[in-house]
Amino acid sequence: MNLKDIKGLKYPDEYFIKFFFKNGLYQKKDQNYLDIGCSNGCNIMLPYQFNNKIIGVDLNDISINYAKDNFSSLQQKDSYLFYTQDMRIFCKEKKNIFADVLILANSIYYIPKKDFIDLLKNLIKNQLIKKNVPFFMRFREIDDFRNNKGVRVEENALIMQNGITGEDGVFCQFYKTDEMLEILQKELNLHSFDVMHIKYENIQNNTKVNNSDVVIWGNIN
Repeated sequence: MNLKDIKGLKYPDEYFIKFFFKNGLYQKKDQNYLDIGCSNGCNIMLPYQFNNKIIGVDLNDISINYAKDNFSSLQQKDSYLFYTQDMRIFCKEKKNIFADVLILANSIYYIPKKDFIDLLKNLIKNQLIKKNVPFFMRFREIDDFRNNKGVRVEENALIMQNGITGEDGVFCQFYKTDEMLEILQKELNLHSFDVMHIKYENIQNNTKVNNSDVVIWGNIN
């Protein structure tokens, strides 16, 4: 499969690549990866090509169709499942997946904080992950430029209106790093973790924007 033939995003998150290799996950196979908010599968295509099993969830049916096409083009054994579903409903209804690795990359800021906490509770309650599994998360910090551009609906949450990023009308929740760590430690027993602050400039619609993300990886449950 050529890079130009991939539908949607062409490559994994740079920090997911670091997470995968620095934590020795490339040395393991037949692991079950659960990616909540998987988009077109750009991140989990990496572990899939190292002979692992994949479950991806995303609300966007176009992204899920891209994921299915991309994975089928790899011509490996059929060990992936993709669900077109709201991640909150998925975590509430699915049971006993017992994933070996959990990924929450660039997805959880599109739901309110209360819903996010409920989602984490359901991950544990419904045994969607095993005990002491590797965990990767990326979220938007409160100093991201989007946090000042939209209609405020609650603290550090708004309906975006910036005319730049193509996200107008979309809900977005921003977090302080300490706040997120407290949530993860309480709900998922996050431990043995690292935190990376990622501040970078990007050009979108001929406008330079300042992005502020946080990556957390470690072990949970």
